[in-house]
Amino acid sequence: QHVAKLEDGTENHLKTGGEQITYANKATAGSVDPRCKEVFTQLKIRRKHRYVVYKIDPETEAVVVETIGERDADLDALLRALPDADSRYAIFDHAYKTYDGRPANKLFFLSWFPSNATPYSKMAYTHAKEHVREVFTGVFDIMARTTDEARSLVTGEAESESDQEFDDDDF
Repeated sequence: QHVAKLEDGTENHLKTGGEQITYANKATAGSVDPRCKEVFTQLKIRRKHRYVVYKIDPETEAVVVETIGERDADLDALLRALPDADSRYAIFDHAYKTYDGRPANKLFFLSWFPSNATPYSKMAYTHAKEHVREVFTGVFDIMARTTDEARSLVTGEAESESDQEFDDDDF
């Protein structure tokens, strides 16, 4: 038994010195704010924005719009808008040229789970993803933990050597 019962009925884990840890961003998503779909439609159909970052609002427990990127913004601007220590969703409109030189666009739904985000944050965003994906149709689904990983998934270019977890020779 590694648990000590306190007078107020709470339990403290003895191996951690009895400290109780509470997370500041204890958010769960039960719904998606209607503005999320409006902004997504402006990005997808009207091409008004380059990207949109969404977060779970801890007070309303709904997925809400956090940041909207201007049309002339690029992938680096999106990656700078993502927090280093918390999870987020993002929609990015990637402009590229096809193999025969024609301009084309792809919409990416990015699930951003940085390695130093709290486990609770990662679980909340993973759980809410099914609600969010019902709203955002016609997008490619990707998940990234680092900016290099996100960049390589969107552009199709290989990641830098320093960011790869394993070398090809490891297998």
